[in-house]
Amino acid sequence: MNAVIFRIERRIALPVGLALIVLLSFSHNARAQWNLQPGEIDQQIHRGIDVIYNMDFSAAEKIFDSVITEHPEHPAGYFFRADVMFWRAITNPDNTTYDAEYKQWLQKAEDRADAMLEKNPKDIAGLFYKGVSIGMRARLYEYRATADMLDLVMLIVRDAKAGVQYLNELEDIIPDNPDILFGRGLNNYYVEAEKEAHPTLAPIISAAFPTGNKAMGLQMLEISAAHAAYASVEAKFELIHIYYVYEKNYARAYQLAQELASRYPNNVIFLHYLGFAAYTENNVAQYDSMYRVMLDRAKQHRDGYTIKQAREAMFFIGAAQIKKANGNMDTALYYLYNSDLLSRKVNGDGPQDWWVTDAELYMGQAYDVRGNRKEALEMYNRVLNLPDHNRDHADAERYIQNPYKR
Repeated sequence: MNAVIFRIERRIALPVGLALIVLLSFSHNARAQWNLQPGEIDQQIHRGIDVIYNMDFSAAEKIFDSVITEHPEHPAGYFFRADVMFWRAITNPDNTTYDAEYKQWLQKAEDRADAMLEKNPKDIAGLFYKGVSIGMRARLYEYRATADMLDLVMLIVRDAKAGVQYLNELEDIIPDNPDILFGRGLNNYYVEAEKEAHPTLAPIISAAFPTGNKAMGLQMLEISAAHAAYASVEAKFELIHIYYVYEKNYARAYQLAQELASRYPNNVIFLHYLGFAAYTENNVAQYDSMYRVMLDRAKQHRDGYTIKQAREAMFFIGAAQIKKANGNMDTALYYLYNSDLLSRKVNGDGPQDWWVTDAELYMGQAYDVRGNRKEALEMYNRVLNLPDHNRDHADAERYIQNPYKR
């Protein structure tokens, strides 16, 4: 258990899905290098983007509604209205009520981009918003994860291939652009990484996208994270995922997570990444304090802070008590027990996930530290009757033979 690397949840890392974020990347986080919209719109857009990232969705909607009122023929306001719906959806993954409105706003953005391209096929704003609207259509399906894997891949491949042509046209107009390096970096890295991870899908991936290079992809993403105008935040976000899940470079993932969570302290997804990375780096004080903030926000029912965030926070607060030299085992058991209850509520009648197995293993450890061997053995035996997610069965069997000691 001590060597467990927790999974970043609710994310399908498909290369084809990420390829269509190539165009989405231009929409986030900054200013110069090209003029996507007139200055007064641009200022409102960038203000609204920062508000989205900090999860004040109502305020962001007001900003983009104002853009639409003042510039009804420009696609920007409609596209970013869809972006608000996207963030509402992925921070509330069990609530599908945002999906229809999300698609409607994207269609309105695409329609206005089409009108711009009819007048000028090389219109930068038209190319951009046409491409990102296509790309965003399928992005939500990556998080929903309800479709058959092959059907999902084919859906995303279709939209990715349609969207990438707009990226190519933009690159012809504005070459050597750090924002475009974000897209190229994603392609280079994920094409190869996902062919390795999903060999049965490799022929489909290879047919849709050229051969990649993971090392080159990482370099491109790092350059984009440091220098891109529009893609800096998204590049850092993707690098956290890559370094944590694929490269096992936890120190770099932790550093990037700290940067994003510091800049956008209300963003529950950035905090989620930071918490996992801090746990892996054994920074007990940081994840303990951070998860207490998350739990407080979940109790307040803040946007994006649901029962799952409460479950996560309670788990790690309990774990921190076991890790601390002076940790309180009564406190650990209180939080782990409640995390277990919330996990079982989330799972319903379905199979129990790793949150349950790990929480009960930790509860056994807490009982051992407290000297309650009978209760500890009961928890370890319960673990053996749960699904084995993180080699928990081996840990439980070891602690049955020899009590856990800090």
